[in-house]
Amino acid sequence: MNPPSPLDATNPDNSNDDSANKPEESTAGTPAQTDGATRETFAEITGTYKDPALDAVLEGLRASVIGGQSPVWSVINDSARLRAVYDTGLLEPGPHPEIDRVVGLTIEAIGIPNAALNMITDAEQVHAGIASRSGDVGGQRTHDLPDSLCVYTVVSGSPLIIDDIVDHPVLRNHSAALSGAVGAYIGIPIVNDAGHRVGTLCAWDDQPRHWSSGEIQIMTDLADVVQNVIFDH
Repeated sequence: MNPPSPLDATNPDNSNDDSANKPEESTAGTPAQTDGATRETFAEITGTYKDPALDAVLEGLRASVIGGQSPVWSVINDSARLRAVYDTGLLEPGPHPEIDRVVGLTIEAIGIPNAALNMITDAEQVHAGIASRSGDVGGQRTHDLPDSLCVYTVVSGSPLIIDDIVDHPVLRNHSAALSGAVGAYIGIPIVNDAGHRVGTLCAWDDQPRHWSSGEIQIMTDLADVVQNVIFDH
């Protein structure tokens, strides 16, 4: 997977450029239909719900589409953020044994069936490391962004903690909820030294569960471990 050219991504620092007022073109290699459908999905989620209790998670998701481009899309397509994602090397086919070990440890420490390190690109979510209680480890997989929960953590920069997704005021109609794949979810952003949010360490169950403060702290600590592994601290 080749890194994108900065010209392929939208950088918020160029907001005064004449091109900022033009509708966004599809990223190279991404079908326009998929690109438009993704933006529409985000716009639907972000433009209709105004509960201030969700500000911390949805801060970057709620503005209406302006000039054909959502602020959400600007965050995802920021050229510096995308370069940081590709510079991790985790989009290259595995194995990534150190990441696999941390993801496996997450399952053991939390007692949860599934965990993953997900990297968010401009078109998809990539499982850089994934493990399950059944013993599956590794094996890169991808999902379109509308099917991702981790994208909300990356955009907002805040943990996303869901005890029961069917009761969530925004995400109860998300594809992960409707399919039954996710009942409970926790995601912690992975951030590089420059503050770019490259992905999420997450864990999930297909059944609802309450995340204790201790489990949230463990996930936060393990996210720090992931950052140390990725960025060689």
